[in-house]
Amino acid sequence: MERALSGYIRRWLGVPKSFSSIGVYSSGSKLQLPLSSVTEEFKVTKARQVMMLRDSSDEKVSGAQVEVNTGRKWRADKAVSDAETQLKHNDIVGTITMGRLGLGCVTRASWKAAALSERRKTVQQEVRSAEEDARQATAVSMKKQGSWLKWKGVQARRVSWNDMMRMDQHRIGYLLRSVYDVLPTPTNLRTWNLTEDPSCRLCGRPANLEHILSSCRTALTDGRYRWRHDKILSDIAASLDAARKKKFPEQTKPTFINFVKEGGSVTSSRRSTGLLTTARDWDLLVDLKKQLKFPAEIANTKLRPDILLLSRMKKQICSSGADGAMGRKNGRST
Repeated sequence: MERALSGYIRRWLGVPKSFSSIGVYSSGSKLQLPLSSVTEEFKVTKARQVMMLRDSSDEKVSGAQVEVNTGRKWRADKAVSDAETQLKHNDIVGTITMGRLGLGCVTRASWKAAALSERRKTVQQEVRSAEEDARQATAVSMKKQGSWLKWKGVQARRVSWNDMMRMDQHRIGYLLRSVYDVLPTPTNLRTWNLTEDPSCRLCGRPANLEHILSSCRTALTDGRYRWRHDKILSDIAASLDAARKKKFPEQTKPTFINFVKEGGSVTSSRRSTGLLTTARDWDLLVDLKKQLKFPAEIANTKLRPDILLLSRMKKQICSSGADGAMGRKNGRST
């Protein structure tokens, strides 16, 4: 059933038949769709059925030892047992902090102290995690469509149903094919025996996806990457310029998210209307048609930002592009 449905889904998304189902159903890839595998939902449902029958408050139901039939390749009772064993082992290991996160930043529910309903949810989530681990193991063996596993520092993007419905017809297909490298590049066409020459028409090197998007020296010399960069930047700058010209009620200071401890209460319900409301004299500087640099009175650096929003009266600056992310600096506090 899933194979039949996946064929229709691939056709609807605009991806080829060879496109892996990992890109359609994976919840841990770099581009995540709001689609769930039929096999995964079947296993989660059967696992929930096993727990409901086994842990029923009715002694006749729990003592009947009803066996949930799921076929020969997968058994629901064994999956539930493995999930519970893994959750008990996690209690013994404790909470693990990864990266630069401090102690207490990562929390999880304890299996020993969890109620019956919470245990059912955690077991179901563990079954889903096992399915995702199986997809990841399959992706490792895929040289081309699994190359995204080697990307470092790339933030995952989760596409919602609203995003998909508002996208152009071919945009979601392009996103999927670019992430999993199944676009009709010259190297892919040569692999598919659709052409004989995999070379770039500009420089003569093998034209894979990375080469076409950002690694062709001839395109860089001709200013093609610069033209693409400026087209995107001009649209962003136009939106920012229209936003800064709007008249907002001025705030004395920006309002940020207040983190509340467990069991505490929010001290203020006032919502922030944005950084632009904190000043009236915003200047917009954009790296278009000239080399934009940080003002000397703010920072002495060779980094070139794409966009600068500067308020000299409030001594605030918001930059983008110098370090690949948005940053805010307040002269009164630094």
